[in-house]
Amino acid sequence: MVAGLVAFMAYPAPLLAQGIDDAEVLKLLGSGRIAAARATVMSLQPTQVDLILFEGRVLKARGAFAPAIVNFREVLRRDPDHLAARRELAHTLLLNSQYSVARYHFDALMRIETDERFLRGHRYLLNVIDQKRPFGVIGHFSLLPSTNVNRGTTNLTFDTSLGEFVIDPSSQAESGIGIRLGASGFVRLHATRQSRLVLNWGVFATAYEAGDYGRQDASLALSYERGTKLGKWYASPFVQKHWADDDSDSDVLGLRFGVTHRLSKRTQLDLGLRHEERSYASRNYQSGAFDAISLQFTHQLKPSLSLNWGLGYEQSKPEAAHLKYEGVRAFAGLSKAWAGGLQTRFGFEAGTRGYGGDYPLTGARRDDRFYSVSVRFRNTRLQVGGVVPQLSCTHLINQSNIAFFDYKASECQLSVSRNF
Repeated sequence: MVAGLVAFMAYPAPLLAQGIDDAEVLKLLGSGRIAAARATVMSLQPTQVDLILFEGRVLKARGAFAPAIVNFREVLRRDPDHLAARRELAHTLLLNSQYSVARYHFDALMRIETDERFLRGHRYLLNVIDQKRPFGVIGHFSLLPSTNVNRGTTNLTFDTSLGEFVIDPSSQAESGIGIRLGASGFVRLHATRQSRLVLNWGVFATAYEAGDYGRQDASLALSYERGTKLGKWYASPFVQKHWADDDSDSDVLGLRFGVTHRLSKRTQLDLGLRHEERSYASRNYQSGAFDAISLQFTHQLKPSLSLNWGLGYEQSKPEAAHLKYEGVRAFAGLSKAWAGGLQTRFGFEAGTRGYGGDYPLTGARRDDRFYSVSVRFRNTRLQVGGVVPQLSCTHLINQSNIAFFDYKASECQLSVSRNF
């Protein structure tokens, strides 16, 4: 680990706010000549951010990792684009045995880093984390307020070949607040510099104060991931079990495959494929295959600002002809880290689903158009019991030629998670 520290600190790069190459400062710190390093920094007319970063490095060199982490986080709060502070933060968290948080920052660096020398260092230290933390457990808690828990319609009548019928109140929109509790975790069965084999699991329960909208979910997946020079690829067979209060229990057996590839220093491509075989215990007409593919591009405008966009296609083939569909969607999003610790994301999605057979009693095939806007907020200054809560909200509009499926929904999720 000491050798890794020396290698990590030895990369020459413009790390001060004004872009001065401070390789000499790093060299002095690495050799324990702190007074000389401080004199060098002061001769460069440092800003307040530079001084906070330097003092964090001094603390780190002395082995005082916890206060050093505080300094590096303060630099990032003041300047979210400060790559040097994020590098130092990720590495110091690793040295302090905070492996999960360190991995979070190294994963972020793998997206925003443009210097291949640092990328090699990040890959090496991610491998160190995999070997140091062979298993982990994460606890989850969420509040789920929604204006339309059951995706019910706002229409009052339904036109059929037999005439107009009044829609039952149980099929109309119902609001509610849910609670979701759960745990997830992983066991790393194998990890090398180029690949890893991980067993992932999760158990969750969702409950609402009224109605039969609650459910319990369990999942197990075996994931093989292999790194490449410009990214990685993975393959993951998985099984899922769902128990629903409305008796729509189901089993899912599936396979995921994905590729991440850097197209340029700032642009990344993510390709995802998924195949599922779904089986419903008491609703055989819903059982069948499901396939999906997504293609996403992410462009890092600067370390604190990224733009993503992409397309998706999905096909569902249950036994009932009127439930078979093909769908396409387009999406885009903008993520931003602000000075002061606020992190935001804004997203938009639009798509269509065209169904196969005629919907019962209508003589028409169901045709849907959907649109959604979403926002997500997180502020690192707001901590509850050592964890940072996250708020995400979505407004969805689904327009359909079948009255039952013409609806709107606004819902949020206030969530916290903690690593154990």
